[in-house]
Amino acid sequence: METVQKYVFFKKINEAFTPEAPINHKDLFAGRERERDKVINTIFQRGAHVIMFGERGVGKTSLANTIFDFIVMVGGSNFGMARVTCSRAMNFESIWRMILGQFSIEWEEKVMPLSTWLPENPHSENVRETLSFMSNPSIIVIDEINEIADATTLKALADTVKTLSDNSIPTTLILVGVADSVDQLIADHASIDRALIQVRMPRMSKKELLEVIDKGLASCEIQVEKEVRERLADYSQGLPSYTHLLAREAALAAVKVGRIKINEVDLRTAVKEAVDNQLGMHLTAYTNAVSVPRGTMFRPVLLACALAEKDEKGFFYAKDVMPPLCEIVGKKIEIPAFARHLKDFSERRGTILEQKGRKYRFRKPLMEPFVILRGLADNLINEGQLSRPSASSSEPEQLSLLYGGAPLESE
Repeated sequence: METVQKYVFFKKINEAFTPEAPINHKDLFAGRERERDKVINTIFQRGAHVIMFGERGVGKTSLANTIFDFIVMVGGSNFGMARVTCSRAMNFESIWRMILGQFSIEWEEKVMPLSTWLPENPHSENVRETLSFMSNPSIIVIDEINEIADATTLKALADTVKTLSDNSIPTTLILVGVADSVDQLIADHASIDRALIQVRMPRMSKKELLEVIDKGLASCEIQVEKEVRERLADYSQGLPSYTHLLAREAALAAVKVGRIKINEVDLRTAVKEAVDNQLGMHLTAYTNAVSVPRGTMFRPVLLACALAEKDEKGFFYAKDVMPPLCEIVGKKIEIPAFARHLKDFSERRGTILEQKGRKYRFRKPLMEPFVILRGLADNLINEGQLSRPSASSSEPEQLSLLYGGAPLESE
């Protein structure tokens, strides 16, 4: 492969797969048809708004970013669009000045930002009045509302949802936040339940992740072996950002040696590149959790936690850790032998797990697939041991260890 051709592939691959940033165009967006339909249907309902919630890394922002493209595609070219990503330093006024600054209207033969008409220290009625100056409908995405620390700001935002709904202002708010439930985002604001359509974003199904892979590889004219395609989806644990990362690194590995078809060697290269160089933000927490002066069980136990069967919110019990742990270490392990490790992971060793009663889960969902990839890179497990059990359509699929043979006996 000539150098120029190789660099052309590099460009296409990095445009198709963007693990560091959300998708911002519908042509590269894949999956989420049910959730997308619900959001688009809400936009065309008078007085209705959207609240989108789920784990970090499941594609909430990507869906919100691409909704406008789909609206234009079905004839909504007259819609205006604005978005803001909240931070702890922002209050109600700064949020709306940033939003309204993205719209403009003509006034006395001049084009002026809509934020000009927002008074100082505004309240929800001021926002409603300012938005009413617009002649066209609009969509406003307010992302990361879980970062809003000020209760007064949250209440004012809830009041804005209510007043926009009550007055049928042709603006649809799409509120986006990291949470297990809507109550975590808008607790004590039951008055806006009627105006908000809830869109829960679970982890992606394997079918949706395969669609991400297929769409991205088709756009950069790269092929992939069938088994490798399956594993790229499996290793992602339902999180599309990992699918983008592994598919990108595997495609780059193939092109670097002059091939346009990804094979198992490229997959192994992608896994190692991901855990050694691309996912450094997880490495410190992982190292703090598993590094001890004595003992070798912390790494296997943490890997078994990542491979344990979980409920729809990612929780697992100690009993769920036993089967994968026995397979990893090659002998029978009872709960008392690793109960201390679970407690340490949730209290002393960087709090990599959170505990609720007798249940545990990874504090940061993106850590879970990292631990599995680290286990593969460190040869704690191999590709042949991993499988994905069948799951109902309402539950996320997850990797587990492939069991078989006689029960393991203790030494």
